[in-house]
Amino acid sequence: MTPVETTSQSRPPSLMRRLEFKLRRLQNQVAKDVQNPVVLKEMRSAMRGFRLTLMLTIYLMVMGGLIGIVYIVLASSNDVTATSTLSQIIGKAVFGLVVGLEMVMICLLAPALSSGAISAERERQTYDLLRTTLLPARSLVMGKLSSAILFLLVMLVIGFPLQSMAYLFGGVALEEVLISFLLLGICAVFFSVIGIIISSLMKTTLAATVVSYIITIALLFGAPLLLLLVVVLVSDAPGITSNLNQSQEIMLQVIAFTLGYFFVSINPISAAIASEIMLTEQQKLYFTTVDLSYGVKYPVIAPWIIFTLTAIIASLLLIRLAILLLRQAEK
Repeated sequence: MTPVETTSQSRPPSLMRRLEFKLRRLQNQVAKDVQNPVVLKEMRSAMRGFRLTLMLTIYLMVMGGLIGIVYIVLASSNDVTATSTLSQIIGKAVFGLVVGLEMVMICLLAPALSSGAISAERERQTYDLLRTTLLPARSLVMGKLSSAILFLLVMLVIGFPLQSMAYLFGGVALEEVLISFLLLGICAVFFSVIGIIISSLMKTTLAATVVSYIITIALLFGAPLLLLLVVVLVSDAPGITSNLNQSQEIMLQVIAFTLGYFFVSINPISAAIASEIMLTEQQKLYFTTVDLSYGVKYPVIAPWIIFTLTAIIASLLLIRLAILLLRQAEK
């Protein structure tokens, strides 16, 4: 063997070849997730039953009835300003109503759909039988999670035409509709993941459901109440900035605003409201600036971007944790 041949054989693979290998591996993994037997079984049993059709019918009837009531009330009102037409006011009201109801529905349904995914298998004494198959822990977690998310996405998709009605009325930009749909989808994934991780920890479905709802309610309403309590206590504290110079006061305002803005952004309801206010009043969709003391302008990212990134990272970490918990239980 010549030295040239030895050098060529010991050369590491090129960057393009390694990237191609990783992409091919990711493609095979996605194909396995799409053809997951757990997803097929869960969705097949859900679609065959009459419960899904009944739930979707009731959901659309309630949403349509509320939209009709809002339209009648606003159409019969004469309180229309000179800068806003009646159709734009109706569009804004319909859009806020639909998005608000869908977000509440997702946050309440996601734990119910996913909290019994693994604990129910333990109660039926089918978990050990399921683990004796060649199905890995990752496929089990992703299959249970995907079935819950797909059910919620079906409800979001059939409600999307209701949001489109608000766009046709006017007063709502296309970006608002798309961002709201993105936030609703992220909420469906995040709260379903919370149910999955609790279900992997609990032995009974009842305990998993109760704990999942406690965490969900704490995330939805506990964080804003805690933030409001801190704001009230800080505002009532006398002379908190009296002994500070200008730079120290500005630094304190930056820290306080950053923490408060982060708490607002990680809550889906407050993040949606703050993003809507930013888009309506400042016409900013991604970035904006906030005026602090002494003419300081503090740049911030839109709340919906912070919530999206935070929820995605938290969901990936919790999914990984759920897989590790199932693998540890096998040992």
